[in-house]
Amino acid sequence: MKKQRGVQVVGWLAVLILLVGLQPLSNAVNYRRLVLGMKSPTPLTKMVDFDPTAVTGVIMGAALGGFQGVAASMLWMKMEELWDSGKGTWLECLNVMRTVTLLDPHWLEPWRITGWHLAYNLYVETKDPKLQAIYLAKGLDALKEGISWNPNTHELYLELAWTYFDRVRDYENATKWFRAALQFPHPEFVERMIAHAYERLPDLDRALDWYDYCLKRNPDDGTAKGATATIRLRYLPAWRLMQAGKYDEAIRAIDRYLEVEPNGTIALHVKAHIYEQAGREREALDVWRLAARLSALDHQARRKANELAAKLGVTLLPSEQAPSYYLEQMQEPRRLEVPQRRLR
Repeated sequence: MKKQRGVQVVGWLAVLILLVGLQPLSNAVNYRRLVLGMKSPTPLTKMVDFDPTAVTGVIMGAALGGFQGVAASMLWMKMEELWDSGKGTWLECLNVMRTVTLLDPHWLEPWRITGWHLAYNLYVETKDPKLQAIYLAKGLDALKEGISWNPNTHELYLELAWTYFDRVRDYENATKWFRAALQFPHPEFVERMIAHAYERLPDLDRALDWYDYCLKRNPDDGTAKGATATIRLRYLPAWRLMQAGKYDEAIRAIDRYLEVEPNGTIALHVKAHIYEQAGREREALDVWRLAARLSALDHQARRKANELAAKLGVTLLPSEQAPSYYLEQMQEPRRLEVPQRRLR
């Protein structure tokens, strides 16, 4: 009997070791399938990715009894109570939000709130760029996973695009997800947001194409009309000179506008881009750093400065480091360690 028990113990230990050894591979496969949208997630496969501290006996009973929607609504009421009590910004609240997305993955609001909570609320609670990058990555991942559950409506595409545009200042990815939202009925402003993103990259030709589309759709679109006039008057002459390979003339042209508006964000972006096209990367870096110093919200300039500094071997000040740059360097976001304190 003892020998038989000993064999059983050894067998269970072997199984445990095998499971532990396979966990990194399982996590990598889940990340690629679930976050990158290669396969829709299921509550069973995702349950291991968080600590369900918010699940009470009543809620679990409702879920197991086939009333996942009811359980999700009960938890969301708990979430509203936390907000009202001033605890809604806690890191632990992610467990409540995450549980709701597992119970009712086709309910869009919890996905939006979870992504926003990570990329906005928790992001501003720390000044560490690397930790901010993790929060950004987790927020983006939450929205991408939500899209994998709800691929046939514009809402989460638009939320993800806005997060890239407004928080990450990654305008290339912003245009990608704004354009994905166009597949479905969507608000009229989405096309203008695509134009705005291209303008800030900068990619003035594509920006003008999209503003032109907006004007053809609605000749009274004042935003598109004003943006088109601004681009053609302020930036396009320098842009055309750059495209003709006349880089020195292009710099002089954009400098004429900068003499009038020295803090012009888009003009500085255009100038840095001209230097990059001319192969004068150190001068481009100087302009991106200047743009970042002039505007604390110019994450595009900060991200570009980080890219060029890494390429040129230049050390930047801590204040110049960009969370979005760290985000790009992350192969797979680190798991968030949520404090194990039960919410009441």
